[in-house]
Amino acid sequence: MNKFPFRQFSSLPNSIAKEPTFTNPTTCGKFGRRNWNPLLIPHRTIPEPKGQDLDFVNVANSHLIHSDWAKLNSLSNGLTGFRVKHILLKIKQDYVLSLEFFNWVAAQNPTSLTLETHSMILHILTKYRRFKSAETILRKVLVSGSIDLPSKLFEAILYSYRLCDSSPRVFDFLFKTFAHMKKFRNATNTFCQMKDYGFFPTVESCNAYLSSLLDLHRADIALVFYREMQRCRISPNVYTLNMVISAYCKLGKLENAVEVLEKMDSMGFSPTVVSYNTLIAGHCDKGILSSALKFKNLMRRMDCTRVWLLLTHLLMGFAKKEN
Repeated sequence: MNKFPFRQFSSLPNSIAKEPTFTNPTTCGKFGRRNWNPLLIPHRTIPEPKGQDLDFVNVANSHLIHSDWAKLNSLSNGLTGFRVKHILLKIKQDYVLSLEFFNWVAAQNPTSLTLETHSMILHILTKYRRFKSAETILRKVLVSGSIDLPSKLFEAILYSYRLCDSSPRVFDFLFKTFAHMKKFRNATNTFCQMKDYGFFPTVESCNAYLSSLLDLHRADIALVFYREMQRCRISPNVYTLNMVISAYCKLGKLENAVEVLEKMDSMGFSPTVVSYNTLIAGHCDKGILSSALKFKNLMRRMDCTRVWLLLTHLLMGFAKKEN
């Protein structure tokens, strides 16, 4: 098995819920036995506005609350990063207004948007689960930014976390977006950094990372990451296990793939059509047709109810995505 080509994964004795979480473990083994404690989340404050800055923030906030965009337009030339940050802090409980204001600033005076203002809007949007809007903003930043921007962005998000009264979802979102964009070094570094501070991603975000790795034919790295999930006690779901089966099949390790299938029941999961199809394809690729036929027969024994449930889940998933 190849070593992970960039930042190494470590092990943590944590149990991860479906929501991204913040935990406080007392011990951790990282390539050996030693105590581990998560780093304290830093808290960076910003100076209070005074004089003209205070007047500007209060007037702009009043215009925003009353949706008086005409009067707000007249203030656009006076925008600064400092003023934008304080206005966002004033309206952070209203994610719709926050996004409207951020987009207005981007159109009227984009130079007043800084890495800190971007981190603030990401905190606000992810806290209220506006992930698509947050992803649109993040992608624009990453496309136009420098190579070291992702690490600077993580730091900006971390230092403004308490200031914005944020939630762990912001780090989960960052990790997942890097995975979708196939920025694997950034995704890996984010995963390791968020663990350093006691934050852990959801299994859905881990699945996005695994899926992207398999798309790029990096089954070896996918299996390394799955073992890290196990060490971190990030509970897999059936989609995770199907990708693990696929990874083993791609590497020609069919016995390991079958072992995962056999363990699914004890883990509380039932093999799906995808589970069997993956194993059938893996054995066919190796010319082991007898075993392929065995799995085909097992799949045929799946009763109509289970097949119907699979189709129902797919339909529900598509309907949820449309909404």
